[in-house]
Amino acid sequence: MLVLALSDAHIPDRAIDLPDKFKKLLSVPNKISQVVLLDNCTKSYDLLKFVNEVSPNVAIVRGEFDNAQLPTTKKNRIKESIPINTVIRQGNFKIGCCSGYTVVPKGDPLSLLALARQLDVDIMLWGGTHNVEAYTLEGKFFVNPGSCTGAFNSDWPIMSEDEVINKKETTEVDTNKQDEESAVKSEEPKETTSTDKKEKVEISNLDINGSNVPSFCLLDIQDSVCTLYIYIYIEGEVKVDRVVFKKEETQIQP
Repeated sequence: MLVLALSDAHIPDRAIDLPDKFKKLLSVPNKISQVVLLDNCTKSYDLLKFVNEVSPNVAIVRGEFDNAQLPTTKKNRIKESIPINTVIRQGNFKIGCCSGYTVVPKGDPLSLLALARQLDVDIMLWGGTHNVEAYTLEGKFFVNPGSCTGAFNSDWPIMSEDEVINKKETTEVDTNKQDEESAVKSEEPKETTSTDKKEKVEISNLDINGSNVPSFCLLDIQDSVCTLYIYIYIEGEVKVDRVVFKKEETQIQP
């Protein structure tokens, strides 16, 4: 069974459409059994139509920029409310789905673990961060498919611990150099000039950990084994990574 996980499309506010290569990969009839829209994917009728063509079995959770109800059509004028959390079943797995904005702190592993325990699920899918993540914690599998359109993230850029340490060391070295230069200049005679000098402000480029990079995840579930395929669109090419998660025997219910 194949489960497609999409998140943070932000169409039409921050993006126009899915990458063409993504749409070509997903436009295979009767291949995907279920689609999960994690958050911020309900404002585009064209996207919802495409998703229903991929699979009529669609589960949706509400993001912070989604409306509380799905848009109506001429054939279906019944307003369907969008839940904040939902649980689906595939194979021997119970899969929880939520939006990242309901998790405090946002994307925190321990908070996600607490929610997974509350929902009593084996796999936890969440979005809202625009960053691809996949890891196991206490026998549970956590997956974030990132942004399917590469929409920009309004949160602060995420820096790794190594980057924080390097930035701190660089700042200390620069401060020491400035102190030495100012001491030398204070001993030299000052010259007055009639022209004003403009200070040059240098802004370092921060690694934003996958933000603005289109991505989605495909879960191939066979009984108690989940094979996760991560698709990332980089420089006009689609790159794929694979992660395998096996459910522990003690967790398998008869």
